[in-house]
Amino acid sequence: MVDEEVPLEPVEPALLLTTSLSFIAGVVDVVGFVALFGLFTSHFTGNFVVIGQELVTHSLRLIAELIAIPMFVLVAATTRLVVLYWEHRGYSGFRACLVLQIAMLVGCMAVGLAASPITNPAAVASIVAAQFGVAAMAIQNTICRVIFPAHPPTTVMTINLTQASVDLVDMNRGVPGLSEVARARFDRTAPVIATFALGVIVGAYGYVFFSFWCLAIPIAGLLAIMAFASSPTPAAGT
Repeated sequence: MVDEEVPLEPVEPALLLTTSLSFIAGVVDVVGFVALFGLFTSHFTGNFVVIGQELVTHSLRLIAELIAIPMFVLVAATTRLVVLYWEHRGYSGFRACLVLQIAMLVGCMAVGLAASPITNPAAVASIVAAQFGVAAMAIQNTICRVIFPAHPPTTVMTINLTQASVDLVDMNRGVPGLSEVARARFDRTAPVIATFALGVIVGAYGYVFFSFWCLAIPIAGLLAIMAFASSPTPAAGT
């Protein structure tokens, strides 16, 4: 499948791509948090805070959290190398990264289902499922940074909320040029925030009713993106 990468093409409308990925991130993040004892699969600011708390309380959750840090770094670096590999051959690497992300989510779902119900944060299955989830979101974070960095982040809503708040002020200041830029950016950012929130709701209810099977939703979403989205160029959105 990776060998079928297509040459660099104009990016699909940014709004469709970013909102789809943001929804996927919301689902995966909430499943990780609910099913894997408070693990943030992509928000390592939260994980650092949790690690500090767990050091004080000597919680067994600390094992998965500590492993998640080098795992995230390793996978993000590997994803960057994958993108560079394809770029040197005239391709974007976008679909190759999506294949890897799908594989990681399938691994998380398979391990989670095989071990359900997971009741011990120090159980091997819990730790392994957590690392698959972290790896999946490390890939998506890296995609956003290196393939279309000018698009709103699809996993870090703190940045998006801050930018949207700033743009709400600037778009109403009446400054020629600034208002238009701020409004255009707000129109790209606000839907990403909304779809992430929707993904969180869908993921939470999905896990309650379907356990780890609910990860089939983001997997299907990534497959749809692979099928219908053009490959972003390295400078997409700029």
